[in-house]
Amino acid sequence: MVLHRKKTVTFIVFSVLLMLGACGQSPEEQVYTHLEEAAALEETFEKQQEPLMELEEKEHQLYEEMLSLTTEEMDQIEELADEAIGYANERKELLEKEKESIEKAFEEYKQGEELLENIEGADTEKEAVQNAMNNRYEAYQELYESYQDAIMKDIELYEAFTDDELEMEELQTHIDEVNQAYQDVIEKRNTFNEYTDNYNEAKESLYKAAGLDIESGEMTEETE
Repeated sequence: MVLHRKKTVTFIVFSVLLMLGACGQSPEEQVYTHLEEAAALEETFEKQQEPLMELEEKEHQLYEEMLSLTTEEMDQIEELADEAIGYANERKELLEKEKESIEKAFEEYKQGEELLENIEGADTEKEAVQNAMNNRYEAYQELYESYQDAIMKDIELYEAFTDDELEMEELQTHIDEVNQAYQDVIEKRNTFNEYTDNYNEAKESLYKAAGLDIESGEMTEETE
């Protein structure tokens, strides 16, 4: 969704590595593979951001047009409202794709999480990764629900415009509800991004503590 366009997971995808199975890999390498594959699976999440932004902008333009019209121009208002509702429904579809991407990535992450116990030492780093990702996942669920609610509030507002008996006070109530809904989205977005940053930092610390050298596009276990 446009309100959290910040990149979610910083990742390095090594296609050859990710195509390899766990066979022959050390516990550290296995965890790395699952965590980076999880990051790669969020690509669909990233791809939804631009079209969501475009749809929101189109809706905003239609909303501004509706505000400029009078009840004597109800036919035009209804046409604009229908178009805006169509865009809102498209956003709902993109939101579902976004969520599906997050869910698949989390499932992949959980496979890596189960293998963390096989890594000797780095207890603090392992715990930090688990806490950050689980908090991030919960934060996304709240963000998803907030954005879904905001879209529904948008649709209710567009439908309200088509009521030629609508009082200005009632219209303002709808507008206030929409604004409040998106304020909630912003707050949930900020929390999600914060946990994302925490996870990225924790993941990099884990790799270092586990002796993984991931510089220069290669992953090797550091030797003393």
